[in-house]
Amino acid sequence: MMVEETLLSVPFLAGYIVFIVLVLIILQLRIRSRLQKQVGQQRAQSRHIDKEVQKLSKQLLEVRSVVVGLGQTVTEQQDIIQHLNERIRELEHTDTDARLYSRASKMVQLGADINELIEECELPKAEAELMLSLQKKLAGKEKIPPLSGQPSDSAKHLARGHRQR
Repeated sequence: MMVEETLLSVPFLAGYIVFIVLVLIILQLRIRSRLQKQVGQQRAQSRHIDKEVQKLSKQLLEVRSVVVGLGQTVTEQQDIIQHLNERIRELEHTDTDARLYSRASKMVQLGADINELIEECELPKAEAELMLSLQKKLAGKEKIPPLSGQPSDSAKHLARGHRQR
């Protein structure tokens, strides 16, 4: 019986070993299949990420070019603003001069003399004299010579004025 048990046990053991080897081979094939699937998924994911990186790089370049364009526009606008600020200052200065002359004209109408115009309106003497002379002519206190294109006409007019006196 021992011999039979030994014979039975050797084929049994051999079958058992073959069975274990087959199970191990099947497990190895399944593991390999899973690993290949994972590698395939990682490759697909890598390709997808590469496409996204390229897409984002293009978008970054577009944004960069827009920013450069905006920078140039901002610089141009700053130049325009600076020019307009300078122009405003010029106009404010001009407006100040106009207000001074307007004030001087009102003072002359109210009877101010040349010294008051020079002091109050900070006008040069020649301009103050001109303001007074113009006001007198507008008020009718002085005669306004006629406008003429030829000097001989004004000379004739002056000669007539002397004869009438």
